[in-house]
Amino acid sequence: MFDLLLPIFMYLIDSILSVVYTRGFLKEKYEKRGMPVIWAGVYFLIQILVFTIGADRFPVGIAARSILNICILLFMQSFFFQKEIQKQFFITFSFVAGTETVKYLFVTFDIVVSGWGNQILDHLLAENILNTVERTENVITIYNAVMTVLCVLFYILLLSGFLFFISRKYVKKDYPLQTYENVFLLLPCIAALCISVIIRLIISSLNNGMGIVIYETVPPIRFWLPVVGALMLSDMIASVILFQKQVQYHEETGKRALLENQVRQMQKEITEIQDIYSDMRGLRHDMRSHLANISLLVKGTADSVEEELESYIGKMEETVSRLDFTYQTGNPITDIIIHQKGQEAEKKQIPFQVDFAYPCNLLIDVYDIAVILNNALENAIEACGRAEGEKQISLRSFVRGCLFFIEVENDFAGNIVMEKESGLPVSSKGNGKLHGIGISSIQRCARKYMGDIDIAISETDGRKKFSLTVMMNGKTA
Repeated sequence: MFDLLLPIFMYLIDSILSVVYTRGFLKEKYEKRGMPVIWAGVYFLIQILVFTIGADRFPVGIAARSILNICILLFMQSFFFQKEIQKQFFITFSFVAGTETVKYLFVTFDIVVSGWGNQILDHLLAENILNTVERTENVITIYNAVMTVLCVLFYILLLSGFLFFISRKYVKKDYPLQTYENVFLLLPCIAALCISVIIRLIISSLNNGMGIVIYETVPPIRFWLPVVGALMLSDMIASVILFQKQVQYHEETGKRALLENQVRQMQKEITEIQDIYSDMRGLRHDMRSHLANISLLVKGTADSVEEELESYIGKMEETVSRLDFTYQTGNPITDIIIHQKGQEAEKKQIPFQVDFAYPCNLLIDVYDIAVILNNALENAIEACGRAEGEKQISLRSFVRGCLFFIEVENDFAGNIVMEKESGLPVSSKGNGKLHGIGISSIQRCARKYMGDIDIAISETDGRKKFSLTVMMNGKTA
């Protein structure tokens, strides 16, 4: 009885774990709550029909069963989930390779534990503890039930643990796989699948023909077969980890190159702006001197001419005053950046509050502060521009000893999705996820000065607030 139930339990476990594993990678075609139940039910029935009922009429070998299983899963994925061919192949092969490897370990576990159990039964019979047929049958029934439970638990723990590690280590699930990358991921799965099938064939043939002679004649097999299985599972996990590290490395390299290019461009622009700023200061000084001289000359003219000239001079003074920056922070570069972002906010009718002062006494490069201000305020203006109703952007700074703090707070709409690995907001403009790659650039600048960033999201009276705090540690000049 228990021998018949064991395969059914394993089919049920495969059905449940397959949908949980697949949903971690692919997007569903039909977003309904009952989809996992339908998948598990369909896959369970197909396994019963093909591998149990159908196998009685049309026997298939272990290798053919694996191939059929791959075809079934690919077909079901194409029906239940959106089309992502490269990823579907990886999911299917990794799942089938994992199940086949765990099944061969399961067979090894079953043979070894059964051997121990038979020794216990022989001992009970030899000691005349089992002295009646009824008692013997009861003990054997309990023994079979315990063995079935142990085998099922072993299978569940090992297979679910393997699938959990694969899913967890495959961090960049939205990354579109290229063919060569998919081949890199599939080869360890195919190798593990082939090796596990071969070992199961050897164990099965020897077990059917010679009992457990393989363990009696070659005792080290008890140790090496589980080791080989564990290494195959570890190899598949390691290939996923290595692939993800490569993807992250290329992304970081691209971001770093982009940041370096932005910094070089910003340095060039800032140098040019500094020259313009110096010229503007000289121009303001000269213009005010000229206006003062003209005012003295106007006093000796006729009243009508004097009024006309005073009106004209007043307009010139208004023009000159426009050359002054609204925010005086103590550094021309931060003056220009905040002035420019303030004008952008004004165009979008976003109130912009500033209480910022450049830390002249700290050894912090103005270019790094410029990168932080530029990215933080750009993100804030973009996010705040999407918000409805009352909204505002505020910029503050303060110094505590050798620590320099920059705080940017803004309203936003929608939801902010945080990346699990980095803990930073995900960048995806146009779909409700705010504050993108600029945040990672800000964090790099902060960490350059043994600092970091802190992000806080709050909601008060229906207004969602995004607060970014940057801490930088600069020695006193």
